[in-house]
Amino acid sequence: MKDKIKFNFPEVNIYMAFIFTLCLIISYYDFIIGIFTLLILIYIFYFNARIIRLKASSLMVNLRNLSIDMDETAKQTLLEFPVAMAIVDEHTNIIWSNPIIYGMLKRDNLIGTKLSEYLCDINFSYYFGSEQDELHVAEGYRIGHGYYDIRIIKLPIQNGLEKKYIIYFFDVSKQIELKEVYDNSKPAVLSIQIDGYDEVMNSTPDDFRPLMQSDVERRVRLYIEQKNGIFTKRSSSKFLGIITDFDLREMENSKFSILDDVREIDFSNTVPVTLSIGVSSFESNLIETNKNSLAALEIALGRGGDQAVCKIDGKTVFYGGKSKEVEKKTRVKARIVAHGIKDLVESASNVLIMGHAYPDLDAIGSSIGVHMICKMLNKDSHIILDNSNASIEELYQDIIAQEGYKNVFVSHQKAENMVGDDTVLFVMDTHRPSSTEYPDIISRVKRVVLIDHHRRGIEFLDDAFISYHETYASSTCEMVTELLQYIKEPANLDVVTANSLLAGITLDTKNFSFKTGVRTYEAAAFLRRNNADPVRVKMYFRRDYESFITNANSVKNAEIVDNIYAISKSDKKIANTSLIASQIADELLNIQGVEASFVVMLRPDNVVHVSARSLDKINVQLIMEKLGGGGHIDTAATQIKGKSVEEVTQMLKEILASIKLEETEQKIKTN
Repeated sequence: MKDKIKFNFPEVNIYMAFIFTLCLIISYYDFIIGIFTLLILIYIFYFNARIIRLKASSLMVNLRNLSIDMDETAKQTLLEFPVAMAIVDEHTNIIWSNPIIYGMLKRDNLIGTKLSEYLCDINFSYYFGSEQDELHVAEGYRIGHGYYDIRIIKLPIQNGLEKKYIIYFFDVSKQIELKEVYDNSKPAVLSIQIDGYDEVMNSTPDDFRPLMQSDVERRVRLYIEQKNGIFTKRSSSKFLGIITDFDLREMENSKFSILDDVREIDFSNTVPVTLSIGVSSFESNLIETNKNSLAALEIALGRGGDQAVCKIDGKTVFYGGKSKEVEKKTRVKARIVAHGIKDLVESASNVLIMGHAYPDLDAIGSSIGVHMICKMLNKDSHIILDNSNASIEELYQDIIAQEGYKNVFVSHQKAENMVGDDTVLFVMDTHRPSSTEYPDIISRVKRVVLIDHHRRGIEFLDDAFISYHETYASSTCEMVTELLQYIKEPANLDVVTANSLLAGITLDTKNFSFKTGVRTYEAAAFLRRNNADPVRVKMYFRRDYESFITNANSVKNAEIVDNIYAISKSDKKIANTSLIASQIADELLNIQGVEASFVVMLRPDNVVHVSARSLDKINVQLIMEKLGGGGHIDTAATQIKGKSVEEVTQMLKEILASIKLEETEQKIKTN
């Protein structure tokens, strides 16, 4: 340190130089006096040097004492620093630490141990390899019973020694606890509605109707108030609940037990009581939260009811959905929608119609039905279809061979050129814009009509001008058949339209065995009166010899899982994949003990198609939704790109295993 400290006195040096010059001048005029003055100057030089040396020695002593004091102060400060900290090398060996970290890690001595052994899930080598001198590693990291923000600071390398790092642990437990209290106390809104209220009440004897209504209200009120929530009755069939976020999580853990509770209500009603619940966690304000809960309720109703749909932190979660939709006996809505469609089509310049991508008989049949509506109203219309496929080919050939139908189908490019300011677009047999035949055209058309019967998913065509979405219907063709009867009376159909609509109904009802209601038979009877040919329709479902053998082998090689699931798979590319897969799935349900069937097949375009069918107990729609698909409680499907048949089959088995585990845990909680 002595070498590094220099004492500079520029004024003294100048004075000494001046005196030396005077001595030389005096010596020139008087040598003796000059010698005398020179001796005096030498003494002054000696005295000055001695004084400087004494001052330097005193200063060094003071600096050394100050350094010792500072080292002790710094050391004491680090030891008493109110933040847990440690100095480690690049291998996380602890070189030094303050006492607070001992309590944090519950250890008496940490020197020489590895910090990475106590914080196993932090990749220290990743952070140590960074070029930054200061790194923020984690926020709210759980250590023991506390939460910490962790920061790493790189120390300067001295004399070629190995790298060292200071790691700070800032205790944020109180902040985390306050945030948890705040989050738990945020309000959540429940919008609750009795499904098919009129049908339920009409199925209940007159004497029991007041009791029925009061019992439902009592159970819902009790359910909300037991969670310290606020209950409000909006109307005879609609309720509002406000609870905290903490209580909402408890409801989720119990899978919204109120759904099962109200289903047990029995006042000699032939239609069971079910609820649809829309839930929203807190948004920016209560108004937005309420809107979000109503949107969730719409999804629950669109999926057939008897379920809760929760919109929580941007995610949508479904609970329930075990019951089948109750068929509506009246056609009031069909008549109102038909009049709305009639007015809309009459005001349009032209009409475009499209179903879902890779269309089936229901999509094409319902599209032909809408084309007939336009013909009745003398309006030009076309169906968007780039290419036919094996499942509709025979019907497709029948259509284009019919007089007046030769140019009914148009490509994507031609449809694009037909769009005008007053064009109306019909979307058939799907409510997911991304699943349509030509998704890009939707944004170009100002007025869109949606007609679909599938249970609603998260993606939905929300901005439709007219939305006719009825999950109780067996098929979109059934819905269009009813609309036709209110467009023009009498509604006379040509044979190709009647056959197309009957084919769609036959497909989705599995030859009138699945989801077939009174209105389904009434629609079929109307089509039969308009010369629909059941024999010709049956020909649309015929299989060639190769497909027949494929069906037989698929049934033969099916795997039975958990004694209730039948899974068949084939990586052989088959042209008529969706139709064959659905037929195989139907066949597998004929096996005794099988409650749900799944067929995994490879399409010619290397997309894996999965068809799912069930009888009563299992909701295959929920299973297919986990694979990105959808459908109905007993009929569903999905298409998966970029995966092999084996990979999709394994994904399906994992989903079935998780469902079994959830059911087991639920039974344990119940017991």
